[in-house]
Amino acid sequence: MPCRAKKLFTATSLLQLLAFPVLGPAAPASSAPAESLRGDKSPPRLSVRVYSFAGLSPWLLHAGEVEAYRLLRKVPVDLNWVDCTSALASAACVSDLAPTDLVIRILPKALPLATADALGIAGSQGGEAKAFLFYDRMVALRTHARPLPSIVGRVLAHEIVHVLLPDQSHSDFGLMRGQWNTDDLLMASSACLALPAASVRLMEKEALRRVLNGRSLITPQ
Repeated sequence: MPCRAKKLFTATSLLQLLAFPVLGPAAPASSAPAESLRGDKSPPRLSVRVYSFAGLSPWLLHAGEVEAYRLLRKVPVDLNWVDCTSALASAACVSDLAPTDLVIRILPKALPLATADALGIAGSQGGEAKAFLFYDRMVALRTHARPLPSIVGRVLAHEIVHVLLPDQSHSDFGLMRGQWNTDDLLMASSACLALPAASVRLMEKEALRRVLNGRSLITPQ
């Protein structure tokens, strides 16, 4: 399937809307390989705290996470999804945010500051890496050929990249295009949603930076 460029909607970086400070400097592209800094080849592990609104199907949330994982599977970062909405929410959901924590909030309606066609926004503020997804706009795009879990997962994956790479603008192709079209939400269109190799490397380095920052905050008892 060809990857067309017809404008329909966007998934926007929050940094384009608010002057949010970034959580420390990202590792430069010329820095040492992540493996040499880490001392082994295990992927850096980040936690993704997901908060949804009352009434959102847990099944839909899980299916969206599976789709996001599929799209980001080539990124060497271990994402630990934590459901912070259910009555059985993990204790991690009430602990202070660490550099290794990302926050995803699925809102019933779009935020007023979002552009008219944005499906989500993301960025970092005061050391907190967070993204907001707009359920009303995602569900409005649902069809038989564009199931809602696919839409949620693809917007979720897009915003996670923005959270980890807040200084990186949209690309001309793939998952990080600033303008998507309806074909991008079809079940068979994942070939159009790849990530550039440079973005994959930068995401790994940023995840590693967060892990190392988290370790530096741990003090001996």
